Amino acid sequence: MGLAAVEIGGKSLNADIPDSLEGIELTEEGKGPQEEIVFIKDPERAAELDDSARLSILRVLREGIPDTVTSKRRDEKTGDLIIRQREIQRHALSVVEIVKQSKKVEGAEEVTKNQVYHHLPKLIDANYVVKYGTVTTGKRTTDYYRRTAKGFVVTTGMLDADEKVLKKKSRNYVEKITQKFDIELTEEQQKELANLLLQKYKLEMQPRREVANLIRGDLADKELLDLYEFLIEIQSLGQEAYIDLHRRMREIIFSNN
Repeated sequence: MGLAAVEIGGKSLNADIPDSLEGIELTEEGKGPQEEIVFIKDPERAAELDDSARLSILRVLREGIPDTVTSKRRDEKTGDLIIRQREIQRHALSVVEIVKQSKKVEGAEEVTKNQVYHHLPKLIDANYVVKYGTVTTGKRTTDYYRRTAKGFVVTTGMLDADEKVLKKKSRNYVEKITQKFDIELTEEQQKELANLLLQKYKLEMQPRREVANLIRGDLADKELLDLYEFLIEIQSLGQEAYIDLHRRMREIIFSNN
């Protein structure tokens, strides 16, 4: 059965176990809830992410893979068995799935099986990942891993590994602007704009630390994350360089369009 179901008065209480993980034995950590957003303020814990392979593993786990959840219940009146299936995104992945998905997820670099086995224990020790559970098929066992939070926000500074990802993301961002909008940019303008986007992030790092210290607790919901980003932008406007940077980006994008 792809879903843990308990009949109560003709209704079912469903634990949303994906169909592909039928029969999984959950760990105690796997049974626990996944946090929405965690702000990483501890420099030592943040330093554990200063590795492109670890960042890639976390990004793959955040993206997940398509799956289904099937629910079964008996109709109270007719006694008919009602089966429903819905599509979901599964975020508990095996090592093999992490390796396979690393080739497809934007912002991740391709990782090998040896890299995943090497870095998973470090991510678990730093409380970024937990072993979700184990599926046994005959004599074969497969472990599955899940992030401890849906989102992690590092507030202590820019990571070298993250800067590499941001450089690529900035270039892709500029490329999409020219593709999706009627905006023409020379090759030199595109390079400058991508660099300005990276500088923007760097100028926001100090405000990120300052605003993060104002948060009441480490755990947050999505609404708080939006407010956090808003306050970062407001605080960043206190830097003249930040204002000049935005003026230059505006000039590049709109001067000839």
